[in-house]
Amino acid sequence: MPKRELSIIIPTYNEKEIIADSITRIFRNFDRYKIKDVEVVIVDDSRDGTEKILKKLSKSYKNLRFIHRQKSRGVGSAIREGISRASGKYGIIFMSDAPDDIRYVPSILEKIRDGCDFVHTSRFMKGSKIEGYPFIKTLANRLANYSVRFAFLRLDLKDFTSLFKGFRIDKIKELGLEANEFDIGLEIALKAIRKNYKIAEVPVNWKEREAGKSKLRLSKQAPAYAKRIVKIFFTYW
Repeated sequence: MPKRELSIIIPTYNEKEIIADSITRIFRNFDRYKIKDVEVVIVDDSRDGTEKILKKLSKSYKNLRFIHRQKSRGVGSAIREGISRASGKYGIIFMSDAPDDIRYVPSILEKIRDGCDFVHTSRFMKGSKIEGYPFIKTLANRLANYSVRFAFLRLDLKDFTSLFKGFRIDKIKELGLEANEFDIGLEIALKAIRKNYKIAEVPVNWKEREAGKSKLRLSKQAPAYAKRIVKIFFTYW
């Protein structure tokens, strides 16, 4: 397996309606935005046939690798496995329904090359834009981020929970990540802060998925976020 400068890590779960379009668009935009020396690592927990589409796509794109797992273990678990399988010096997490804009990848990568260990993206700082996000999820997300900012006295970060993050692979492996669900975004942010890594935050545009169903359920994820905050606060702070 050849070493790459950049690994794009994508967790997938039951995305047969959109996965072909998402992956095709990602690879097409590599050329458009001059993203080179890159691999795409997909960790798939699907049960709807997504893995068959990915297998076919992997024959078309030589830089696409995917791992299909027989048992679904959660988006955080998939991201952790993707990190462990990545060959790149740097990594960027990108969601399979492509709500984040890949045109930001070059600027994220440039900040890491210039010395940042982690680059968080923010949907809530000046210069960002959100399209189509349900009001209740927007409200819950904003409240969660405000709570974390005040609890950990990090008023300089605006979006702890975003999963669209860039990082040095060696540094993220030092965090000892544990989260199996969406709270992995919060875990990455807080543990990187605790280790005093060099961190930057950049505004990005975010767009709600156009097909398929969101896998984020507030009833399930809210307790996971709360437990993660408490554990990190009392264990690491």
